[in-house]
Amino acid sequence: MIDQFEQRLQQLQLYCRHKSTHLLSGHYHSAFKGQGVEFDEVRPYALGDDVRTIDWNVTARTGEVHIKRFHEERELNLIFIVDNSPSFNFTTDKTSRSYVAAQFCGLLGSAALANNDRIGLLQFSHSIDEYLPPARGRSQLMRCLSTLLMPANDTVKTNIKLALKHLNELSLKRSIIILISDFFSDDSYQQELAILAQQHELLAIAIDDPKELTLPKRGLFQFSDSENKQQKTIDCNNDNVRQTFNEQMQQRIKQRDLQFSQSGVDLLSHTLVDDPVATLLEFFETRRLRTEGETGG
Repeated sequence: MIDQFEQRLQQLQLYCRHKSTHLLSGHYHSAFKGQGVEFDEVRPYALGDDVRTIDWNVTARTGEVHIKRFHEERELNLIFIVDNSPSFNFTTDKTSRSYVAAQFCGLLGSAALANNDRIGLLQFSHSIDEYLPPARGRSQLMRCLSTLLMPANDTVKTNIKLALKHLNELSLKRSIIILISDFFSDDSYQQELAILAQQHELLAIAIDDPKELTLPKRGLFQFSDSENKQQKTIDCNNDNVRQTFNEQMQQRIKQRDLQFSQSGVDLLSHTLVDDPVATLLEFFETRRLRTEGETGG
């Protein structure tokens, strides 16, 4: 069992490292800038250098054109907040939401390592299940991925509000926060969401099972709530029953999207059949176009 777990962990890490190196690291760097620039050195001008960086004082003193060089001051934290409840881990497919969440963390975490950023993890269900403070290094990423691949807690509720409140109360420098859940929670957490978005760079990723979004026309279905253990039988041959279910689900999704847009938080909608790399690349491109529109670039 341990060998299977280690093998799964290594496969995930290698997949994420390869995809990130070839497709994501540069986009991640462009999307999540450092806190500013620091002076590096003065050196002689070379053909192709930006003339706006000429150091006129040194040029006048030496009689040779010199330019100033700067480097980006990053020192960024990338912190994942990931749902660990039974409802999030339940799946009708061979791939679970929790595994897809680990893929997103592995992909973005690998990009963070390439940019020398720190990585942290907060895992929650009805309580704070695990908190790994931000740290650098591939061993830290492996700790995060290993934690995410462990079985979910047996709990009766998903408490997103508690997770957001906990992170808001930590004395963290401005960080990149990636919040991952299905966000189908009965508790209201919009205030904590808005506070976190004001203090940090916040991105939410909603992972959905497409088979749970609509009812198929296939006779009687028995549903079991993975958190409160209640069971309910639905007649999927009944057109009115299917229509009501589908309309209610679409309304929940609409309310979910509205909650994040009102808080000024980007929400990526991703299903189990989607490619995490494609979802991230689409986000980075959308963000690039939006930034260029705001700056007139």
